[in-house]
Amino acid sequence: MTPDQLRSALRAAPFVPFRIHLVDQRTFDVPHSEFAAMNASGRVAHVFAHDREVAEVIDVALIVSLSPIDGNPSRAQAA
Repeated sequence: MTPDQLRSALRAAPFVPFRIHLVDQRTFDVPHSEFAAMNASGRVAHVFAHDREVAEVIDVALIVSLSPIDGNPSRAQAA
């Protein structure tokens, strides 16, 4: 996945909640654009879970795909 693909998903209007899929099979939900942020270079993303006070730090190069949380495959984005 490129930083621009993730940035586009975060800036979509209207925002569509999505799930981040990593190469190690972990997933992270982004229910709103305020639950994730990227550094200036786009290499690192921080994802915040509503039930935790600590953000997960993710190397964007390890993101395999994004999929809508509602399960609509037509909105899925692949690397």
